[in-house]
Amino acid sequence: MAIPFEQSSALIAFLIDENQNFKVSRELPDNHNFGWWQSYDCPELKRYVDIHSKMGMAEPVIPGALFVSSQLLLFFPKAGEQFELLRQKIQEKFPDLSIIKTTSPLSDDYIWMEIFPKGVSKAHGIETICQLAGISRESTFSIGNDFNDLEMLEYTQHSYVVENAPEELKIKYLNSLAHHENGFSHAVNQHIRPKN
Repeated sequence: MAIPFEQSSALIAFLIDENQNFKVSRELPDNHNFGWWQSYDCPELKRYVDIHSKMGMAEPVIPGALFVSSQLLLFFPKAGEQFELLRQKIQEKFPDLSIIKTTSPLSDDYIWMEIFPKGVSKAHGIETICQLAGISRESTFSIGNDFNDLEMLEYTQHSYVVENAPEELKIKYLNSLAHHENGFSHAVNQHIRPKN
């Protein structure tokens, strides 16, 4: 799935007007190649470009250029309301896109906004597999560790999060050990252990 060039171009123009920093990935399977835009100094964008430019081609975005994309990624300081304010604006202007929040794997001080074509999510992938394999939703199990797992956790019948997940997820879902303490294995064992 991809975001068509007309929509990608409109979204890029919107984000530039909104003074945002972002990267935009090429269409699959070339999504390791990306463009990036810096509206203001952002250490997180620099970190991202420095790391990921070793895996593919990275070049500044040219406003107005046509660009079929698989994903756009924005960078926000964890503190503050920037993420939520922009999410609302994007959803109003581009209602057929999927917006996912995730914690930065590069810095504890940042969160990321991932923008995908509608229907691109872990939950949709699980639903498709279940339909193809004849598995009922009641038989589904998942374990997550961050906000980008939220749709999956909401879809599966038995949903766990690891101990080092954000607190708001730990309150809502079954808890397991931390990821580095075999949290996945522990959750599976808790789930399949015979009930007395």
